[in-house]
Amino acid sequence: MCSGAGDSTARIWDCKTHTPVATLAGHTNWVLCVSYSPCGTMIATGSMDNTVRLWEADSGKPLGKPLVGHGKWITSLTWEPLHLVAANAVPRVASGSKDGTVRVWDTSARVCEMTMSGHTNSVSCVRWSGSNIIYSGSHDKTIRAWDVTAGGRCIQTLRSHAHWVNHLSLSTDYVLRQGGFDHTSSRSSIKNTTPAELRAKALQAYEKAAKLGGGVSERIVTASDDFTMYLWEPLKQSKPICRMTGHQKLVNHVSFSPDGRYIVSSSFDNSIKIWDGLKGTFIGTLRGHVAPVYQTAWSSDSRLLVSCSKDTTLKVWDVRTRKLSVDLPGHADEVFAVDWSIDGHRVASGGKDKSVRIWSH
Repeated sequence: MCSGAGDSTARIWDCKTHTPVATLAGHTNWVLCVSYSPCGTMIATGSMDNTVRLWEADSGKPLGKPLVGHGKWITSLTWEPLHLVAANAVPRVASGSKDGTVRVWDTSARVCEMTMSGHTNSVSCVRWSGSNIIYSGSHDKTIRAWDVTAGGRCIQTLRSHAHWVNHLSLSTDYVLRQGGFDHTSSRSSIKNTTPAELRAKALQAYEKAAKLGGGVSERIVTASDDFTMYLWEPLKQSKPICRMTGHQKLVNHVSFSPDGRYIVSSSFDNSIKIWDGLKGTFIGTLRGHVAPVYQTAWSSDSRLLVSCSKDTTLKVWDVRTRKLSVDLPGHADEVFAVDWSIDGHRVASGGKDKSVRIWSH
């Protein structure tokens, strides 16, 4: 597992022994985002020092010089999905920045391949889709779709939000993240798989997840400071499928369940809401936190959900009954980030108390 912190470092941890494997030192300001490559061999970190750095995932050794080009800090990172990576090539990474641009980096030559500019304010979130489109959400209230195969040309601008776009999620996020791996993979079986086999597995998983009525379809959901969310099918139309209302304060985080059936949103109104992943209709509210909810993460079977909050706790919810399953106190201050491992065995959380906690399920 990798964590980024305000001490300008990122750390790789061994989840079994709970000890640090390596400290990734080099950034000169807060590390705001960390992301593993879909092949599992590299880690990208984005910082307030305006740079992206690449590291070897096993040893934590830096891979070359920092990727320089952004004029302000890095807000979000997204890797090229494994099934789109050319044979014998390494996946590229895209970064969104407060400077309003999105850049795609060649991770072997460590140069900027393309710069997508068009947003008139900070980019808050970027996602590289399985159909080779990069989606970016921005504080200029719009979401843009950029075609990577056409040199990063903007092919769609989605305008409906009345305030900043804080976060966006793809219906295929989960399969793109797991690449060619699945929760049954053992370390030895992964080591013995060729890159071509991994790519084929990744493509198979993606096509299965994106199938909708015969064709391949990716939906995106966007969350905003205007208290609302929108569900889109951007490659079909620029109008949203549905406007999702109900939160009383800004929506901070949104994500599709691994099976694509549900959408979950977390808000500064202390609540979590569950919505239908196809139609966007409201299903129910999860109440229990007594302060803003920052993030949620799904279990790989889409049955459970974990949330983290300013109230110092994590909570695990049963999605079917919409009831609290387990309360996880332990952090001494706000909990900013949470994630659930693909094999389902562990939840990791990072907080203002400078600690990373691992919870076993």
